[in-house]
Amino acid sequence: MTVEELLAVQSGVVTRAQALAAGIPRAEVDRRVRLRLWRPLHPGVYLAAGYPHDAVVAVRAAVLWAGGGAVLDGAAAAWWWGLRAEAPRAVGITVPRSRQTRSRPGVVVRRRDLAPDDVGLRRGVAVTAPPLTVLDTAVDLGADGPAFLDRMLREAVPRAAVLAAHRRSAGTPGAVAAGRLLAGRPDRARVTGGGARPARRGPVPG
Repeated sequence: MTVEELLAVQSGVVTRAQALAAGIPRAEVDRRVRLRLWRPLHPGVYLAAGYPHDAVVAVRAAVLWAGGGAVLDGAAAAWWWGLRAEAPRAVGITVPRSRQTRSRPGVVVRRRDLAPDDVGLRRGVAVTAPPLTVLDTAVDLGADGPAFLDRMLREAVPRAAVLAAHRRSAGTPGAVAAGRLLAGRPDRARVTGGGARPARRGPVPG
């Protein structure tokens, strides 16, 4: 894929490694950066001139910066799926526990290993699947989390799928807080696996 093709599918974002792999010489990459034709967003990640620096760019740049195995998560993932209207102030990223990637301005990194069922793909970006996204976001929203969780269970994701995602996340950052939120929901029988009918699936964007 050429650099121009990458820019078109990645909202104007490109990494140094991608540019080199596409045949752009190192000196030419440096020249474009020096002339501000490519503006640095994160180390080794650039936004080409003429593209708006919006929330979509922030998401793509953060995931590309975090590298292979990085997955969009939390409120940013909820926005990416269309489960929240408000674009994230910071982009949440999950990386494998074996990685030493640390948070940086505008990017919050969680180190955890995700099950295949908890990872999806939307618009070319690896993102936590809607059930885990809902749990992570409910925790991240703090005082607003219970209302968000209740609305998602009514309108967007089956309760059984959320419970399954929580079981798979046992021992990972945020799992205990997510368990407290689930246990605090009015229908406790469903939280404890009491055989009640899952919540109706709503219109999760695909």
